[in-house]
Amino acid sequence: MNRKGKGKVHVKKDMPRTSEATLSNPRALYDEDVAKVLQAIKQMAGPALEGTSGVDRRLKFLKVFISLSPPQYAGNPDEPLEGAEWLARIKQCFDVSDVPEDLKIGFATYCFIGAAHYWWEFVKRIRDVKSITWAEFEELFLNMYYPETVRDAKCDEFQGLTQQNMSVAQYASKFLELAWYARTNLVSSDEFTASQFLRGLRPYIRARVAQFRTYGDMVAAALRVEQSFEDSEEESFEEVSSVGEKRPRKQYICHHCGEPGHIRPYCPELNSRAF
Repeated sequence: MNRKGKGKVHVKKDMPRTSEATLSNPRALYDEDVAKVLQAIKQMAGPALEGTSGVDRRLKFLKVFISLSPPQYAGNPDEPLEGAEWLARIKQCFDVSDVPEDLKIGFATYCFIGAAHYWWEFVKRIRDVKSITWAEFEELFLNMYYPETVRDAKCDEFQGLTQQNMSVAQYASKFLELAWYARTNLVSSDEFTASQFLRGLRPYIRARVAQFRTYGDMVAAALRVEQSFEDSEEESFEEVSSVGEKRPRKQYICHHCGEPGHIRPYCPELNSRAF
């Protein structure tokens, strides 16, 4: 009993090493070969698995991008503003869906149809588009469909903009529109934007809002001045005479059409439009 027990212990202590086992045990040699094959398969499968992950990543972002209904673009050279507006909308979709930089060009050009599609196919023939950054793509696109000559014209229009017969709200809307189209550095800061807006206001409004230094404050103040002036003008435009007749107290200038004898609320041009 004791000798058998010792024998069992002795066998466990003197078990052959792996190298020795492979000679006496063919199964061990087989297991080592299988392990090597499995390791090789794993190494070869790694890139394939990474590729699958990349495809899944692209599809994930593409689904979100398409769900936002990005507009198609046909590349009409006669309507350069459409190009600028299309690009702005695509960038909005990118921001909302958090599209990574390396996927933006592919997603944007997916929306090309017609002439824009043919243009991009031509670009791919003459350039390595895989190395183009999104910033470089934007420059290529704008140079083609929203050229510098058009931007310069919009910049000139912006710099020459004045309120004239527009209301303050209409002037503010046109001001921001032209500033965006012009892509000008004249609106690079809030204070400088306010100074540009102030320059185009009507003199009687400009004199009353010049102390404001931010664009938002200046627009709000200009709207208040305009409303206050129109209210007081309407109240004093007519006074009742001793015989009950209404007559003008003094000569007024309409701030819509610029003609004398009436004020903006009673402008014949505005009233004719109402009918």
